[in-house]
Amino acid sequence: MKKIKRVLILTREFKCSAYPKVGGTGVFYKNLSSELVKRGISVNVFLISKKNFDIEEEGVKIHSIKDIFKANPFLELLRSFTGRFSFLKSWHFNLYKLEKEIISKRIKNWSQKNNYHFDVAETHDFEGMALSIPTQIPYAIRCHGSWNVLKTYFGYKNVSKGRIYCEKLAFNISKNIITISQYNEKINKNLFQIQNPKLIYNGVDEKFYAPIQNTTLLPKSIFFLGNVSYEKGADTLLNSFIKIKERYPEATLHFIGNPNHYPATISQNIRSSDIENSITFYGNKSSQEIVELINKAEVVCFPSKGENFSLSLLEVMAIQKPVICSEIDSFKEIIKDSVNGLIANEDNFHEKISLLFEDNNLKNTISFNARTLIETEFCIDKMVTKTIDYYKEII
Repeated sequence: MKKIKRVLILTREFKCSAYPKVGGTGVFYKNLSSELVKRGISVNVFLISKKNFDIEEEGVKIHSIKDIFKANPFLELLRSFTGRFSFLKSWHFNLYKLEKEIISKRIKNWSQKNNYHFDVAETHDFEGMALSIPTQIPYAIRCHGSWNVLKTYFGYKNVSKGRIYCEKLAFNISKNIITISQYNEKINKNLFQIQNPKLIYNGVDEKFYAPIQNTTLLPKSIFFLGNVSYEKGADTLLNSFIKIKERYPEATLHFIGNPNHYPATISQNIRSSDIENSITFYGNKSSQEIVELINKAEVVCFPSKGENFSLSLLEVMAIQKPVICSEIDSFKEIIKDSVNGLIANEDNFHEKISLLFEDNNLKNTISFNARTLIETEFCIDKMVTKTIDYYKEII
């Protein structure tokens, strides 16, 4: 097999010093790129973001261009206008295709200018970015969660028809697809009729996400890690916490992630000052800060209503914390109830939290098993090795 020397990552999200506030996809590509570099592979990231910049971090070269529509007010106006009327649908779709063509030309010019020769490229499924990869570069699409999936399975509203169109078009012409869970594979097969996808579970750095010895535990503390939103189950956890406070007055609730409107909503709608004063919003935190905070948790809850896969869940399990997850398919692929975590429904999160507060043996057992699972099945080393092997298959 040909050796992989240089990889192109085309993405709209990449965590770096110039673009720190990103979702799971941005964190994933940062981790993947850094690990590829450690293995002697050159990685160039072509990023579409809010601004133009060139930086190098951890050996990864990042070239960012400003979003094509945002950089061109006329195109942005046309996109908005044509998206409002069904009779202008073909114009709307063509504008999105034009965006991908512009990005493709930018990639070609940038590659030629720097004399880059890519063995393989990777991009995500959302936005149909594969349409922008120059035809001479073999590539893979990794299914992190497309707008089609979010709309069809997770109830997202007002999704741009142009985005939907480009995603379907990209899958129609792409042969190399990476899925990140069995559930993710199932729904993408249903939506896009993809053939022979490669299942590669996401992995985390278990050496970084690890228990910190002699950390002071916050007794009766419940933590949440992720975007604080209805879709991620913030309402479910808030309602559960109100019930928990009746039994455990000293209990506290801690949200790590973008708080959105929730601090204001709690101030306006929760009349108990005791409950309000027991809830902390930390906002977005660095990876190191997340490790330090989660180490203080007694219980960590993931009440999400829908997930393709959750890096945050793997990170918490690696830190050896007991987790309680909603009963969605992607969580149940990882969590075996009462073995390495607990599964809860909308109405009994508070009961599962109480169970862990009371049963130290169960809490310690599932925490230990959670850490062991990450070390054996979901470590970043395993994910990167499988990714490189698949790259070699592609080329």
